[in-house]
Amino acid sequence: MPVASLFTMLRKYLETYTLKGIDAEVGYPRVGFHELNDTFSMAIRILDHGKELTPPKRWRIDDFHDYVQAESWKIQNPNESLRQDLFPEPIRVTRNDETWSFFQPVDTHQLAMWGQAVRNCVGSASHYADDIKKRKHFIVLCMIDGKPTFTIQLVVDMGLMSVKQISGVANQRLTEDQREAYTEAFREVLQQREKQLQSA
Repeated sequence: MPVASLFTMLRKYLETYTLKGIDAEVGYPRVGFHELNDTFSMAIRILDHGKELTPPKRWRIDDFHDYVQAESWKIQNPNESLRQDLFPEPIRVTRNDETWSFFQPVDTHQLAMWGQAVRNCVGSASHYADDIKKRKHFIVLCMIDGKPTFTIQLVVDMGLMSVKQISGVANQRLTEDQREAYTEAFREVLQQREKQLQSA
């Protein structure tokens, strides 16, 4: 990491940090850069396992932290195949000149990479993968024009499938326009899947 990049990250962090008073032990405010400490700890674990980290195109602590977290998770968790009961293969639809792709993660490492791409915990929380294997819920991933966009958690109760939660990048809630577009695209995808099953 270039020295200038390190100090730029520290400066930007301090600009958004709210001081919580004077530390009585040292007599001045104490600031802990937890994201950086956490990133270094995970990076050391990766290097200790003989792996390498690819330098990012730009040094942003949030992005680099998520990347290192996903790589560290892969080391601690063996890659396991996941069920693809709904979409054995990606299904695509076109809406407003955009290509929407829906698919299920093929393995736990792909799930981890998705969590890194959309900056949510779906890839690093082991219970998501465990529950997929037990069919407690289904995780469906959605890309728009090749860009990771939505993470969808579906559940089946009394023979009916419903959306338990859907989130955008960084766990953002969908706007009304996004929700309407997603609903129409997902309905069309399910219709295509139903036709595939009928013709099988």
